[in-house]
Amino acid sequence: MKEKVLFPLLTSLILMAFQAKADFSEASASFIRNSLWQEAGLDLKLHNHWKYLKENEAQPVAVHNAWGQALALDFHSGYLWDRIGFDTTYTRAVRLGASDYFSTRGLLYDSGGNMKKEDAHGFSKFGQRYLKLKLGDRALALKAKAGWQELKNIGVLTSTDRLSRNSYAGYRGALNWRNTQLDVGVFHKTLRHDSAKTLNLQTQSGRKVDAIYTGALSYKDEQSALVYAFGEAKDYQRRHVIEAAYTLSPRWHFSSQIYGSQGLENYKNMPASKRSFDKHAWHYVGEAKWTQDAWTQRFAVAWTSAPKKNAVGYYVRHLTKNSRGRFSSLTSAGKDYTRDKELALVSLSQYQISRGIKSGIQLNYGQFHYRNNLVRTGEVALINRFSNWHPSFKDLTLSTLFGYGWSYKNSKETPRLNARGHFMRSDNLSAEIVIEYKFNIF
Repeated sequence: MKEKVLFPLLTSLILMAFQAKADFSEASASFIRNSLWQEAGLDLKLHNHWKYLKENEAQPVAVHNAWGQALALDFHSGYLWDRIGFDTTYTRAVRLGASDYFSTRGLLYDSGGNMKKEDAHGFSKFGQRYLKLKLGDRALALKAKAGWQELKNIGVLTSTDRLSRNSYAGYRGALNWRNTQLDVGVFHKTLRHDSAKTLNLQTQSGRKVDAIYTGALSYKDEQSALVYAFGEAKDYQRRHVIEAAYTLSPRWHFSSQIYGSQGLENYKNMPASKRSFDKHAWHYVGEAKWTQDAWTQRFAVAWTSAPKKNAVGYYVRHLTKNSRGRFSSLTSAGKDYTRDKELALVSLSQYQISRGIKSGIQLNYGQFHYRNNLVRTGEVALINRFSNWHPSFKDLTLSTLFGYGWSYKNSKETPRLNARGHFMRSDNLSAEIVIEYKFNIF
């Protein structure tokens, strides 16, 4: 019902913006120059996304396949009196293909909750609809938003880009002074990236989390950047994030990330089967980047501490169910490479074949000990990206990924051992193709 009301309203507002920009009388020109519409804009994005995984880690051989197409309209107003405005984003996604276990790919809505292909559907939603406020000038500025909004590395939260992005209902503000920024936010509800259903924030056992409170203090100049972020899912988990970067020379760039979680009362009261660690989990990363002409080489090394009694613990990126946690490390690969006492090594080699065309190979390797076993995991992936390679296709982006990996048969990340007490290897194949077209309507 809300969508039936909001969509005509959005359409009316957009048409008003067209009319205001295209044909306005001399009498109203002064008002419009100082109204919402003079600097309003509308962008259209078409997004085609296919994700595939074949594995047998926790069950017999299973194929996880999902394919969908989305259309998004992103409207952003100017500022009335140079102070107040509003933005809104509408997304319509449709199913093009799906298999059982499709919902693990995060593209299509699972209407039955059982990951059966007959339950795979598209969805439509207003992912963003918020009021915005700005005060101040370039030296000292305050910006605030209230409503449903997407977050990109705001405090300890972020958004995942699939056919749509997940969004949060709440309030956030950013205070900028010279090279320093302070972010604060509080959020109570969420919309997943593969659903139009408004959801509560939840613990892993399904208990409601009233709110996520988060903030960050960051500094950035031409040579270095430093961020400290803090967040808490009320009475559930506390999160710390430190990200640092330094450019030594035009060729060398270094960075490091530290991510930590601490279980609070409602976390400690969950059954052990629902906890990913007992009391706390930390993930440490160091990275070096080298650039030479058309070549770019990135190396990363990581270590995780996430103790769990009688099982393999791991650091979980997401602070609650239905939210997405900030995680900028090159070791980002689901739960992989964030297990207790796991050493992870990553290499990403990229070559720019010509303008806008890049090709690369990423090598991931991880190892940890479990009951006299040295458990090894890894992946080799071929990555290609085509973006703005020709004036005729300046708004078109194509990305592909094809990978082969090896892991181990497990139950919630803890290895399953055979009769001789050895872990059992599990191979997998993965693929992903993304085609995206962006067009500025006005």
